[in-house]
Amino acid sequence: MKNIVALSPIYTEDSNNLKKASINSPYELNRFNAKWNVPKEFREDVIAVYGEDIYAEIVADQCNLILSKPADNWLSRISEEFTKRKISYGQLKDFVHEENIFIKCSDFKSFKAGVFDRVTNIKGFDSLDLESMVFTSEVVEWELEVRCFVLNNEIKTYSSYWRNNAFDTNLLSEIEQRDLFEFFNNFIQQYSETLPKAIVIDFGIIQGKGWALIEANPAWCSGLYACDAEKALEVVVESCVKN
Repeated sequence: MKNIVALSPIYTEDSNNLKKASINSPYELNRFNAKWNVPKEFREDVIAVYGEDIYAEIVADQCNLILSKPADNWLSRISEEFTKRKISYGQLKDFVHEENIFIKCSDFKSFKAGVFDRVTNIKGFDSLDLESMVFTSEVVEWELEVRCFVLNNEIKTYSSYWRNNAFDTNLLSEIEQRDLFEFFNNFIQQYSETLPKAIVIDFGIIQGKGWALIEANPAWCSGLYACDAEKALEVVVESCVKN
């Protein structure tokens, strides 16, 4: 049996880097073809998938994979000790009168997350399902944002991706690295049982408040930024379970 990781047919820098990282690994990364269809003769050999969330879900169904991810309301259940901001979870209709708020749909598909003066200013609001589930958060200023690929409660690789309102994947300072790992260790001691063993967690520094949890995302559809692709690949593989 081969250990195949199905890659989306859409070529991205991340998928190309994972493909290169697989050369000396036990895994074979295969795009198969331009259609979102794994040939039947390969489906038993597919142990993981990486790509857009819709693609991953389709392939998982074909190849009998369980895609691990946080519970839909997970972020809203985390203490403000770690989020450093008030986060709510509910139906879109519950927040239509809110102003100056960050809002994000829980299925990642309905609309683009962002800060809105009024919720009704979301692009295409009139066509949205008012019963769809969303997260809301008070607006904060992020000075730094860092992506972490986590396996068995350990950060395997990490990369900054945003600093002072600009895309930035430069290395963290020694102090930032130390403080990140200290914050992560405190967080994971309390919340490890609420997360899959393989997950991507983003942390950052909020202006005036310090280190905070941003969110958690499935490894099988998360961008790498400047993370070590070989280590990230291991987390991706472990985030998919053969049923």
